[in-house]
Amino acid sequence: MRYDPRRHLWAALSVAEVGASLAGCPARWWLSGGWAVAHWCGGPGRPHGDIDVSTLRPVLPTLLRALPAGLRPFAARRGHLSPLAERPDDPEVHNIWVYDTGRDRFVLQINVEDGDGSGWRYRRDPRISLPWEAAVGWVDGVPTGTPVTQLLWKSRDPCPRDEHDLDVAHRLLGPAQRRWLRAAVRRAHPHSPWSDDPRLAHP
Repeated sequence: MRYDPRRHLWAALSVAEVGASLAGCPARWWLSGGWAVAHWCGGPGRPHGDIDVSTLRPVLPTLLRALPAGLRPFAARRGHLSPLAERPDDPEVHNIWVYDTGRDRFVLQINVEDGDGSGWRYRRDPRISLPWEAAVGWVDGVPTGTPVTQLLWKSRDPCPRDEHDLDVAHRLLGPAQRRWLRAAVRRAHPHSPWSDDPRLAHP
C-alpha cells in the first residue's frame, strides 16, 4: 500500500518504552536517529515525529521476535508499506515501520545497518567504519548510537532538524571525534554543507 500521512499515523514510543520493550533481546540493537542525539544531550530538545532503533540484518529476525505482542512490522520502501512477512529477506529493505494494532498507530522504526562482530560500517560508504565501542554507547541503560555516527547519517542532505541536532551535539565531540566526523563527511558526502562546517573544526 502507498504511504498516506493522513491515514498512517504515528504515536512514537518513548525512549524508556523502547528500552523496556527490547530489554533482554539477545540481538544487537541501538537507539538511533534524532532521538539518539537527544538522548546523549539529556532531553528531546526539539519535536520528534518518530523514534528509531538500528540493528544488523543477520540478527533482524531475533529482534523482530523480541517485539511485544501486537506489534507488526512493515517494510517501508519507495513510498510504500508492505507486511514484512511478504519480503523478510529482501536486501533492499532497510527501513521497517512497526505498527501497534492496539493503538492503530505506527510506534517504532527499525533501521537495518551494516557491521560485523568487530565494528559498525556506514551503509552508504563501507570504507567508513568504527569499532562498536565508538559507534554505540550506553545512556541511562539504553544502547544508543554515538553522536558521530548519527550526525554522519544526517550529513548527506541536512534539513533544519538535522542542523539543530548538529548544533546541540557538536559540543559533545572531542577533537578526535570531530576529526573523524569531518573526514567521514568529506569522504562519503563531499558536497555536504557540513564538509567545511566550523562546528566540526576541532577547538
